Amino acid sequence: MSKTHLMIDIETLGTGPDSVILTIGAQGFDPTSTLFTDATYYKRLDIDSQQDRSVNDDTIAWWSKQSQEAQDEAMGDGDDRVSIKDALDELGKLIWKHDIIWCNGASFDFPILDDAFVKNDLAVPWKYWNTRDTRTVYSLVPNLGKLGNNHNALADCVNQIDMLQKALKLLGITKL
Repeated sequence: MSKTHLMIDIETLGTGPDSVILTIGAQGFDPTSTLFTDATYYKRLDIDSQQDRSVNDDTIAWWSKQSQEAQDEAMGDGDDRVSIKDALDELGKLIWKHDIIWCNGASFDFPILDDAFVKNDLAVPWKYWNTRDTRTVYSLVPNLGKLGNNHNALADCVNQIDMLQKALKLLGITKL
């Protein structure tokens, strides 16, 4: 039986492990083909539900230089915002259904989400040996190209998956 894979991406108001999380995206996929699964997740989080999390001024300045569309999606008002605990509870249930969890950079998404799960009294929904970093794979393929990033967590997941699948194909990897 082949393992199931899930890509996760977050947008935040900082780079530290306790940063406020703006949005979370996740997409299931097959890394050795071009297939995506129906496991799709996207939530915009309520900033007020994250009083114990931090905001970084440099990150606020960085966001001010992003497209208006990206700013509105990440930080704009809306009735669709959910509490961090509800978002993480739902995300955790999806993560537990997958064998391998990927992020674009092992030192960003995983530590921030790990901290958020713990601070919200939720079990961290992955085993450390089942986490993967796309950047390591990308670095193995010279001239792979640049990763597209529009700062929408779900769209970024799709871009990261496309780049990962391309890298694995170029490396001749047909099974993980």
